[in-house]
Amino acid sequence: MKNKITTTIGFWSFIFVIAIGFGYLNNYVWASTGQKLIFTGGSVISYFLFLAGFYLMKNFKENQSKEMAFKKSWKYTLNRFSKLYPTLFGGVLCAFIVRNFINKTSLLNIFSVFINSIWEFLGLSQIGIVNALEVKTLTFNPVAGVSYIWNAPLWVVSAIIISTLILYYVVSKSEDFFAGIFAPVFLILTYTSIGFAGKLDSNLLNSFGILNGLARVIATMIIGMYLYYIVEYFKKKKFSENIKLLLSFLHVILGVFILWNIYNGINWSEVTNSLFILLFLAILLIDKDYISVLYNKSPLCLFLGKLSYYYYAYFIVFVFMLAYIFPEMSYGASLIFNLLFSICWAYIMFALDDSVITPIFRKKRLNKN
Repeated sequence: MKNKITTTIGFWSFIFVIAIGFGYLNNYVWASTGQKLIFTGGSVISYFLFLAGFYLMKNFKENQSKEMAFKKSWKYTLNRFSKLYPTLFGGVLCAFIVRNFINKTSLLNIFSVFINSIWEFLGLSQIGIVNALEVKTLTFNPVAGVSYIWNAPLWVVSAIIISTLILYYVVSKSEDFFAGIFAPVFLILTYTSIGFAGKLDSNLLNSFGILNGLARVIATMIIGMYLYYIVEYFKKKKFSENIKLLLSFLHVILGVFILWNIYNGINWSEVTNSLFILLFLAILLIDKDYISVLYNKSPLCLFLGKLSYYYYAYFIVFVFMLAYIFPEMSYGASLIFNLLFSICWAYIMFALDDSVITPIFRKKRLNKN
């Protein structure tokens, strides 16, 4: 069952990182051109945050050791860090090199610019206490003495690492306290000021010094942790043929609907989009419908799932690079070339991970989930 779930989840992970990549391409290059934009990306990042919370809770339930909560949380977080950091570092370094080359940063300034970006290289960009220590900015013209975000999408990975440490500690300390007090209170404080027609621009936790982005990641992972209870409950049930057919129908309808949303860029709130993704993810994880069999029989889907994290780490590099090398490229061509270059580079880095990074730093190939 573990491999089946990984295959199904991995296929949609690849689809969604492509959607995110097209969204960034639109925002960074085409937003102000007046070009009619397609594949606008929608709001699909919650899919990965729900998954991070789900697997956190899954690990916690399957590893009920008597170690102290702090030690357990550090052990799990360091394990996650060892999986995520090498690719994260490579993505930041690649973006750093390409963007400084594009902007012709002088050699005298390179070292200073690098030092001012050290938090991002360490995997702690744009989140938590880092923002309280220094102001980071997303810019196209590096200047010594100012700290920059080189690979903006990777802030989410950094936030997942920090959130994992916090949430694993709380749930290890007391699962009852987490589920009955901490989680609902945190969700209320995060979403209190947000209506279903609004955007998540701020929340009550900001007044306690927790930045909005980090609070949103923690809250979404909490929902993913709750999702674990729901999935485990239904996986133990025996479903009738009619229920399986209904789940299969929902699987197809929701999948098509989410893809249509990505294509058309429906301007719903992030909360509304996330609810559809949560329901769709629950069906994938319960794995009781007939459609999942199509994924589970495909080695290609499993491979695409492994490739998705590398794609996410590097696609932004080609957004900037292609815009610089081919400034007259049409919108349609930029979509195609960004996809092709990003996939090729993701495969190269995937192979490098298998042949170099894994033998040096890890005993075996690790699942990015």
